Amino acid sequence: MNAYINDILSQSNALFSLADKINVRDIISLKKCLENNEFDRIIVSGMGASYYAAYPAYLMLSQLPIPVINVNAAELINYLPGQISSRSLLWLNSQSGRSAELVHLIQEYQKPTYGGLIAFVNDIDSPLAAAADYCINIHAGEESTVSVKTYTNMLAANSISGALLSHDVSISELISALQVTISKLQSFLDDSLKKQAFLAKLVEKADTLFFLGRGASLSAVWTGSLINKEAAKCSFEGLNCADFRHGPLEMVRDGVVTVIYAGDDISRPLNRQLAFDIQKHGGNVVWVDNKPDTDLTSFILPDVPDIFTPLMEILPMQLITLIMADKIGVDPGIFKIVGKITSIE
Repeated sequence: MNAYINDILSQSNALFSLADKINVRDIISLKKCLENNEFDRIIVSGMGASYYAAYPAYLMLSQLPIPVINVNAAELINYLPGQISSRSLLWLNSQSGRSAELVHLIQEYQKPTYGGLIAFVNDIDSPLAAAADYCINIHAGEESTVSVKTYTNMLAANSISGALLSHDVSISELISALQVTISKLQSFLDDSLKKQAFLAKLVEKADTLFFLGRGASLSAVWTGSLINKEAAKCSFEGLNCADFRHGPLEMVRDGVVTVIYAGDDISRPLNRQLAFDIQKHGGNVVWVDNKPDTDLTSFILPDVPDIFTPLMEILPMQLITLIMADKIGVDPGIFKIVGKITSIE
């Protein structure tokens, strides 16, 4: 089997490993530091899919009574270093722990130029892990090329950590919710060929494709856009639904397909109205939700605890990479220019 496809199908095994092994001691210690006002801000950063995986946690952390900044690591190190203070908590994501921008950051800034560093990594022997005050191993295991297991495990680890720090919830509750989610994710993957065939019919006439969402769904939107470029060599754009209204809506016509995530209770009515407006102007909509909408062509995801809905939302994006790779005649997930680790800024 193609190694990339195998990584997609083995995501539940990787998530079960995380559920069994995640280290929450460091999160508990960090929570005490936050409660003692040891930090004046949190800076959430990373690159690529690892960075996008932090977005739901960023939204959770933003409920804390201190500023939370979400910024790409390249921008942080080159243009926003003034945001790093002696009381900053750096929240850094890198599956390899060796990405060029993250290595540059930890070489340039060491204590006491910042207050603390929590690192989420898949390689605990990496430079980023070594520099961390709090290190969370995401336990994704070996991965071939494109970020699949490392993305979902990074997302789950960040979400668990964000919830523990910002909400009155126990680790046992979160692990139980994750286990329920993993079981439903596995059932989805067990039926992935039928899901892929259904989705292929929905996007078969697309000459232009947009992935749209709001809130925590943006993790899947941005990562979906990224992995289609990597795995299928197709350039599709991922946007906030609100940004789509501010101009790109003008592109709507037959042949333009928009995959729209329903999202949470805040997003759903806004996104649903956008879906109707796209249809009114001749565009095609694939509505992604955990329940069917009789007025929209729907792709249904399993209903899981809200905190882990983003884990389900990436699945159709992964299937689209396989659909598009087949459509243009390339082997999915094969790197020809870049490598698994980006070592040059």
